[in-house]
Amino acid sequence: MASASSGPSSSVGFSSFDPAVPSCTSSSASGIKRPVAPEVLEAKQDSYISLVPYASGMPIKKIGHRSVDSSGETTYKKTTSSALKGAIQLGITHTVGSLSTKPERDVLMQDFYVVESIFFPSEGSNLTPAHHYNDFRFKTYAPVAFRYFRELFGIRPDDYLYSLCSEPLIELCSSGASGSLFYVSSDDEFIIKTVQHKEAEFLQKLLPGYYMNLNQNPRTLLPKFYGLYCVQAGGKNIRIVVMNNLLPRSVKMHIKYDLKGSTYKRRASQKEREKPLPTFKDLVFCIFLVETGFHPVSQDGLDLPTS
Repeated sequence: MASASSGPSSSVGFSSFDPAVPSCTSSSASGIKRPVAPEVLEAKQDSYISLVPYASGMPIKKIGHRSVDSSGETTYKKTTSSALKGAIQLGITHTVGSLSTKPERDVLMQDFYVVESIFFPSEGSNLTPAHHYNDFRFKTYAPVAFRYFRELFGIRPDDYLYSLCSEPLIELCSSGASGSLFYVSSDDEFIIKTVQHKEAEFLQKLLPGYYMNLNQNPRTLLPKFYGLYCVQAGGKNIRIVVMNNLLPRSVKMHIKYDLKGSTYKRRASQKEREKPLPTFKDLVFCIFLVETGFHPVSQDGLDLPTS
């Protein structure tokens, strides 16, 4: 079984159904022949990974904005993962609820650039409930446009709220170099990913074209974007995107590929290959295709290297 995640960089996994596997599995390959990566020098890490002394003297591992301390607590931009999950659920509950009071209408060009904002003080307000997190502000990008997208994909508002807000979000182990946080809804329907400012800005600029493409190609294989939001906490902006989840947690990974559509420097480092379940890249995927009977061809018509 093969699967790929949504976004500019696709992760492809060959897997089998195993209901006993937890959300963060690191088991080795089983039952499927794994391609052997060619001998190469260890690639330079493409993300900042460090051990920074914690206040208590215990080490903390940091990848980009994502930090994990010795107790396993995850922090993103100085906001704990538990606080971020709570803020996301409070914000989505409010924005979807308030949107339900607005009549449905055609999407206008200006709808793609609307940003709605609501402040959530810890003591609550006449618009927001009290909560035990620090004060935060929640922003919703293009709410009317994303409501239209959800309807187009057959996602009812009640189902969207129930999946994302009825049970605690589940944090996934991230093996990516970006340091993004990944959450999945308890029913495995939706996945939430933190994105950088430029990525969120780029997605918002794409929305008019995305709208046109969905209307012209209702069965498109483009990623399904359900919402773009921002949590402002502790003076930091944490932007998130909600997408469809293609790979349930009950599916056991045997082989993983991080594919970008290029072969330039696209080999996993020696350190990565030594992991129990490494993430291979494009060149090794080409070898896998040859070993399984496929013959990849480059853009200029020449056979791609296999070693």
